[in-house]
Amino acid sequence: MLFHLWKSIFTVRKMKVRKLILIIFTIVISMHVNAAKETTGTHMFGFAASFNDSTIYMTEIQYVDSAYIGKSNFLFSRENYSYQLQNYLRSIGAVNPTCITTFAKDQKKIEKKYLSMRKKYEKSGKYTIKYITASNFRYQGIMPQASDLEQEKAAKRKAKEAKKAAKIAKKQAKRKQRLPEKGIIETNHPAAAKDTKQ
Repeated sequence: MLFHLWKSIFTVRKMKVRKLILIIFTIVISMHVNAAKETTGTHMFGFAASFNDSTIYMTEIQYVDSAYIGKSNFLFSRENYSYQLQNYLRSIGAVNPTCITTFAKDQKKIEKKYLSMRKKYEKSGKYTIKYITASNFRYQGIMPQASDLEQEKAAKRKAKEAKKAAKIAKKQAKRKQRLPEKGIIETNHPAAAKDTKQ
């Protein structure tokens, strides 16, 4: 009797533990999925130059609170931020500006990048530097859609598969190089393989 009572208590505890583990697992997974879709504010500035003249443009460092930074620590749709700056510069008369957007989560890092780039062009004296204030131009945050996130995952998966295939091909090439050195001839026909052994 005592054995059956102990067995039933143990079974109930075992079921509760399983349910608890399942609940914890579900919570952790949902937190992970939501974390991947959260926006993270970031600091950024723009730089533009034209090959037609010696004028360069630099924006102020701006904090964009609705920017999305992926798991690979890269700004989502970075080229579109550069297009925003390019469109603004064209609207004020700049001819064919080539724009880049630099970003960093940490303000000290972005300030260091900004000062480094500014000193580089001020030092040479060859360029006319025009500073663009935040009141004249402001970056607009770009949020990824679910399809964008899926494309990012698919691209990573494809790159991983390509890397794996390249690694396998490299191993096979090394193997084929070593076989003749050992006096072994590789064939795909089982009958031919038997003939070489005799």
